[in-house]
Amino acid sequence: MTRRTSHVCRELKTKMRALTASFFGFRTSRSTVAIKQNHDLAESLKDGSCFAFKDWETKRGIYKTELIQSAINNMWFANRSDEGVIHGRYFNPLPVELLALILTAVGVFGHSCVDVAADSGDLTD
Repeated sequence: MTRRTSHVCRELKTKMRALTASFFGFRTSRSTVAIKQNHDLAESLKDGSCFAFKDWETKRGIYKTELIQSAINNMWFANRSDEGVIHGRYFNPLPVELLALILTAVGVFGHSCVDVAADSGDLTD
């Protein structure tokens, strides 16, 4: 997996964009109201890495958000030929580096892609 780092990063970023938008409830409408809501939501998520918490509004349950598990499932356990199924020993326990990669992907979405969505309403880029 370490030899495919750039591929893994691109694939995770793509998958996390859709997961994160859905998880936090960003809207794809171009209406002024939706753009304002996306902007406000994006700003609240940027505050203190709250996206890493189970309850991101009260900042409780660090690293227990369902978003992390969804990312792991979608990226490495989506079908029986995925890396997590074939090379399960590398995922038990979950490497800290993998958790950091997932949180970075969410953070990148929260700090850049969401800014685009907040301005234009378009969550695709």
